[in-house]
Amino acid sequence: MDSLHLMYSFLFVILILFKDVSSLTISVSQTMDKAILGDNPFTLSCTYTLGSLEQFFSIELQRKRESDTDFTTIVTFLNPSSPLNVTYAESSLESRTVATKPTEESKTATFVFNTIECDDKATYKWKAFYFDGTNKNVEKTSTFTVKVNTLFGQEEHRSLSYVPSTNLEEGDDVVFTCSGDVGNEPVGHLGWFYYLGNDTSNAINASSKATSTAPVYVSSTCSYTRTSTLQLKMVKEFNDILVRCTVQQDKYDQHGDGHVQTENIPVYYSPKITAIEDRTVAEGTELLTLTCKADAYPAPFYSWLLPNGTVTDGPGLTLTSLQMGDNGTYTCVVYNTFKSNNHTVNETAYIDIRKTTTPPPTTTTTPSTGSTGGGAETTKKPAPATGGDDNKSTIYIVVGVVLGLLVIIGVVVIILCVKKRNKPKEIEEPPEKPRNNQDLSFYGNRPDLVSADHGMKNNMGSALNSSFNNSFDSSSDVKPRNEDGLLYIDLQFDDKPRSRRPIQILDNGSTPYADIVNPRV
Repeated sequence: MDSLHLMYSFLFVILILFKDVSSLTISVSQTMDKAILGDNPFTLSCTYTLGSLEQFFSIELQRKRESDTDFTTIVTFLNPSSPLNVTYAESSLESRTVATKPTEESKTATFVFNTIECDDKATYKWKAFYFDGTNKNVEKTSTFTVKVNTLFGQEEHRSLSYVPSTNLEEGDDVVFTCSGDVGNEPVGHLGWFYYLGNDTSNAINASSKATSTAPVYVSSTCSYTRTSTLQLKMVKEFNDILVRCTVQQDKYDQHGDGHVQTENIPVYYSPKITAIEDRTVAEGTELLTLTCKADAYPAPFYSWLLPNGTVTDGPGLTLTSLQMGDNGTYTCVVYNTFKSNNHTVNETAYIDIRKTTTPPPTTTTTPSTGSTGGGAETTKKPAPATGGDDNKSTIYIVVGVVLGLLVIIGVVVIILCVKKRNKPKEIEEPPEKPRNNQDLSFYGNRPDLVSADHGMKNNMGSALNSSFNNSFDSSSDVKPRNEDGLLYIDLQFDDKPRSRRPIQILDNGSTPYADIVNPRV
C-alpha cells in the first residue's frame, strides 16, 4: 500500500516538472477570406499536436455572428479512439455540411460547407480539450465573410426607366433611373454608358453625370441594392441613342458584372439645311443641277421656289438651256412635322446668267457642302458683282483672239515671201530697137545694119575666112561696100517671139549665137 502511494506521488512530481515543457497546441485554417454565397464549397480545419504525457479528449467548433452576444457550439469532434464521429449541436447544418473527426495519423478535424448561406458569415472558434493531470483546453478563432455576387443579371433584380419616355425632341431634358442588386463584399456601384448610331463598341461613359443613393441591405439575398439617376439633354446627335446601366462590383467597364439598357430612343429635331452656293454660268448652258440637303428627324420634305414663281418638289433642281431670263434667286424650302408642329427652314442660291464669246459648258453641278443654313424666312441674296474674275476672263479672251490673228497674218506673209524667193527669174528681154543703128534724120532711109536682105556668102565672097572675126573695119577690096563705105553682113535672128538676137552663120553648118560688136567708125 505504501509502495503504491509512493508510485503515484512520483508520477505527480514528474507531471508537475514537465507540464510546462510540452503541451497540446492547435492550428486553424480556412479556404479563403471570403466564402461565396451559394453552392460554393468552403472548408474550416483544425490540427492539434499532443505533448508526450497528454491525453486528447475532443474539439468543439463554435460560432458567433454579428448579432450574437457570445459563441455557440455548433459541432463536436470526438477523439480518434471514440467509436462516435461527430455530434451536431445545430441540426440545420447537417444537410449542407460535412464534419470529419481527427485520426491518429492526421490529428485534423474538418468542417466543409457544401452550400454557403448568408448567415454563415461569422467568427468561428476551435476549442480543443485534453488532460495533462488536470482537464485543460486551448482555443483559436478564424473569421470569414460571405461574398454575395450581384443578381443584377436577373430581370427581377433590376429596373431601368426614363421620363419623358415618348415624343422626345431636341432640347428635352430626360431623366434616366436605374435600380438593382449590387451584391455584397464588396457592395457594387451603378455605372452609366450610352451609344450613338447603334455602335455598342464605342461606349461613352456618363457615370460622372449620375447621382446614386446609399446602398440598402436586403436580408433575403444577403446583398445590397442601389438607385442611380442620369439626366441628359437631348440633341440631334442623340437620335437613336441607346443608354446602358451597369453594376460594377468586380468589373469596372461598359459591361460590368451585369447591365440593362434601353431600346434605341428616337429624338425629333427640325431640319438642319446645308448651304447652297451661288452660281455664275454662261448663257446657253445646257444643264445646271442644284442639290439641297438637310439633316432632320423625321425625314424632311423638299421643294424649290423659282424666280418666276414656279414651285417644284424634290431635293434636286435641274435647269436646262439657261437663258438671260433665268437669272434670279432660287429658294430650297425644307420642312418636317412632329408633335403636331411644322418645322420649316430654307436656303437660297442666286444664279447669274452672263453672255460669253466662248462656247458654254455642257454640264455644271452645284457642290452640296457648306455651312449650316436655317431660319423660317427667306432672305434674298444680292446678285454677284459684274467685275472681278468675269472681266478678267473677257480680257483674256480678247487678247487671245488678237494674238491668234497676228500669228495667222505672220504665217501668210512668210509663205508669200518664200514663194516669191523660190519663183524662177524671167529672162529680161531688151527693148525693141529701131530698125537702123543710126539716126534716120541724118542718113535718110538706109538699110538696117543687121538686115537679112542679102546672103552672107554673096556679100563676103570667098575672100572671107570661114571663121568670121566679127570685124567691120576691113580694107579688103574684095569685100563689097555700100555707098557709106561700110561693110554689111546678113544675119539670121532667133525665131523666139520678140527676140532680136542674131545667129551667126558658119560654113560648117553649126549656128551658135553670134557675139555682135558695134563697128568702129
